Amino acid sequence: MILGSIYINNNAVITHRDSYVLNNLSVISVRRPFLGSAFLLGTAFSGFVCSFSDLLYQNEIITIISISAASMVAGWNVGQLKLLSRDLRGSELSGAIWGSFSDLNLTRTKIVMQLSKIDEGENK
Repeated sequence: MILGSIYINNNAVITHRDSYVLNNLSVISVRRPFLGSAFLLGTAFSGFVCSFSDLLYQNEIITIISISAASMVAGWNVGQLKLLSRDLRGSELSGAIWGSFSDLNLTRTKIVMQLSKIDEGENK
């Protein structure tokens, strides 16, 4: 699942907001921006349950553990694809597409494959 749209043709990457010429892209990265905070939140909730399990009702324990697990799963699955151009280095303009980490990583691989084809001269 990718939020927004992305299309890769022979010479450009077209997103729902911007278009990037492949020759000008310098960095194509996929990150998990919420992973650290999600695991921190999940660990804190789990520690809370361990510390106060004798005072909590069964349904409260189940709810807190469920929230803890859901935050960790969400932090693991949510990803961000960033497209940085040589021309825009140092500016705030960089393409960011959100979605599941696995789908974005496949898209990153397709972009890199297209870049390597251009470098080999197949699309000129």
